Amino acid sequence: MKVSEILKGKKGSIKQAQFPANSPSWEELSEMIWEEIKRGVEDNILGFSMVRKLLSDRRFDR
Repeated sequence: MKVSEILKGKKGSIKQAQFPANSPSWEELSEMIWEEIKRGVEDNILGFSMVRKLLSDRRFDR
């Protein structure tokens, strides 16, 4: 599933999260699939653990 599809089921406030410097933006992330996000976390790429946490957090569900 693409991040853009996941974001459709989330509140708009999720995009207000401030990412660390040099991490990907929501525009760049929206074209990625969930498996790429998980791989980014495993590879310890800056910002990916925060994105995974935000996308899986039920507080942002509609």
